[in-house]
Parts: sequence; structure tokens; C-alpha cells
Amino acid sequence: MANAILRALCPARKRLGDAWWVPNPNDPVVSGAASLGLYEGPETAFFQSVCRPGMTFLDVGANTGYYSAWAIALMKGRGRIVAFEPDPECRSYLEKTRDANDCRFMEVMPFAASDAEGEVKLFRNPDNRGDNRLYANDLCTEEIVIRSRPVDVVLAELGIETVDLIKIDVQGFEGHVLPGMKATLSRSPRVVLLMEFWPWGLAKAGSDAMALVQLLEELGFTLFELMKGGLLQPLTDPAALIARLEGRIYTNLVGFRRVTT
Repeated sequence: MANAILRALCPARKRLGDAWWVPNPNDPVVSGAASLGLYEGPETAFFQSVCRPGMTFLDVGANTGYYSAWAIALMKGRGRIVAFEPDPECRSYLEKTRDANDCRFMEVMPFAASDAEGEVKLFRNPDNRGDNRLYANDLCTEEIVIRSRPVDVVLAELGIETVDLIKIDVQGFEGHVLPGMKATLSRSPRVVLLMEFWPWGLAKAGSDAMALVQLLEELGFTLFELMKGGLLQPLTDPAALIARLEGRIYTNLVGFRRVTT
């Protein structure tokens, strides 16, 4: 009943700042909550505080383009957006979001960001299109074959060497995404990262939460946990954080890359 109500309340499009966002009326969770202004409050506030005109923004796991729409609004026609979304249904609304804004500096990539080229299975959650995953699980009852590609390779084809802002939300597949973009991250001295951090999902996807933190630190990131109210808590004890995030509990990490001279 709740899902049906959320679907019914989903508008054809919604204003986010000066941009239009086109939600998926078949998705009561991400599109439903965002349509009501109830989606990822701290994450949205942080994104708004760091996204600026002239940036190159990567939206990895873009879904319908909620964050891409905010980027369109905040970048004011100056910059570049590259949005990765492998699910055809979600991507159709992502493309509608781009087209609703006549955004010529946004490019939609129909791939799953990964550490390798190839064909993989995308497992789809029919009740929550924000919960599609690249590993089998009890909630995703549909599957399709999609293409995976490293971000480094895709950006090289687009002529992009450095990036300024990255949002990654891929339901535990982050441990495969980041190794596929190491070269780009190494060349991007001031990049800001906003990433979902879900130890259980990372393990199910075949990676490790502590190894992911260590990789980010090796790449020069200073890490913080994004708290309620948009506060940033320095990540001083990754093991304690991982122990706190049991089962389906997750958080978001923010990373600022240290500039060395």
C-alpha cells in the first residue's frame, strides 16, 4: 500500500534548484522518496556544498540522475558530467533528466563501472530500483546481462584526464569500481569523493571494507564519515566503524584528496 501511494505521488518531473529531474514512477523507493524531498538529506546537503561551476563530476550508479540534476543546477552550464548507469529502465529516466534540461555537457554511459572489461549480470530489485546489484542476493529477482568497463578507460575515450567531484553508490560494488579509476584519481589533486560504505555489501560483492579504506588512503584521501545534519566526522578508527556497520547497516564516506608538493 505504501509503495502504491509513493508511485501515485511521483510527479512527471520535479524541480531541483534550477534544473529538472525526471523520476521513475515505477520506483517507490528512490524516486518516491526524492519526489517528496525525503531522499538522502545529509548527502544532498553535502553535495550542494561542494559542487561548483567548471567541475568535472562523475555520477557512478546514477539511477535516474538525482545527483546529476543537482549538478546541472549547481554547475550553471559550465563543467562536465559523466553519469554511469547500466540498468536500461533507470537509464531511460537518466536520459530524460538530461534532455529535460537540454544539457549538452552531460554524457550518459550505459555501463557498470568496474575494474575489468566484460559482460556481467545485473541483478534487479523490482521493488527498489536503487537496489540493483552486480551480485546475486535475496531481494533481486530479475537479471539481465550488461557490460562493465573501468572508469579510467571510459574517461580516456572521452578525453578526460582529471575529475573534481565523484559520487559512487553501487550497492557494495565500490570495491571493484575504485581500482578501475586509480589512474584518474592519481591525476586529480583536488578531487572530492562521496561514497556509500556498506561492509556487508562489499563482502557479498567479493571485496573487503578495510582493503577499500586502505586503497583510498594510499591514493591520498583523508576520509570522513558523513553524519546526520551533514557533519563530517574524521575516520580515525576504520575497524571500529566497520564493526559498527553490521548486516544491512551502511554509512557514507567523504574523501578529500591531500595535495602534496
